[in-house]
Amino acid sequence: MRICANRNKIPHDLASSRVRLYFFISNEGNQNLFVVQASLWLYLKLLPYVLEKGSRRKVRVKVYFQDPDTSNKWNVVEKKVDLKRSGWHTFPMTEAIQALFERGERRLNLDVQCEGCEEYSVLPIYVDPGEESHRPFLVVQARLADNKHRIRKRGLECDGRTNLCCRQQFYIDFRLIGWNDWIIAPSGYYGNYCEGSCPAYLAGVPGSASSFHTAVVNQYRMRGLNPGTVNSCCIPTKLSTMSMLYFDDEYNIVKRDVPNMIVEECGCA
Repeated sequence: MRICANRNKIPHDLASSRVRLYFFISNEGNQNLFVVQASLWLYLKLLPYVLEKGSRRKVRVKVYFQDPDTSNKWNVVEKKVDLKRSGWHTFPMTEAIQALFERGERRLNLDVQCEGCEEYSVLPIYVDPGEESHRPFLVVQARLADNKHRIRKRGLECDGRTNLCCRQQFYIDFRLIGWNDWIIAPSGYYGNYCEGSCPAYLAGVPGSASSFHTAVVNQYRMRGLNPGTVNSCCIPTKLSTMSMLYFDDEYNIVKRDVPNMIVEECGCA
């Protein structure tokens, strides 16, 4: 899923404790999406003289959904934030995004208010050109509602009833490998892997082999014509890209589409 965001320009001072944010969420051709998780990320910055005091400041951030066709709005989330230093804060938006999808809409209008920001000299970084790495963003994790039907079309899936080359679903949790301290989203994903045997009759079929070369070589194997010992193995034949949000070495937030992250199909090579 791709997420684009546009925002109104506002003064870069304490008056910016109230602002309207616009997000456009592209469904990339998929109409039937189920929202697994969604959250709004806001960076709250303490001004220098507040940082010197070293004391905590408590503010209340309210996020409202604005109906684009009317002037009506309703509260989506309200959260008390206890601040000791500048940093990122998340606000759950799963139900709001799911409701948006169910109405067939893709534009999200949000009113964000920060009560106490002016009083305690807290500056939410909304659109400051000098703070590009601190711009607010929306993270949405979604999947197709008919996901099971879609997966069946991807070739042989491991189901415990065959030992032939197949794709095994495998969930990778970034917390278990200690990467959750720099990867913002997702918290994990189905990377999957390939396992199983590749007998000559399977590896010699172009549709099951990883390449036409593999199919030709295994046709030789089937006929006993190979000069040496040639064994086929089960490998990924199709991999897909996954979008990731993470902190770089300078603690800037980076969004990148990382190639070859997800095993979609397996074959014999």
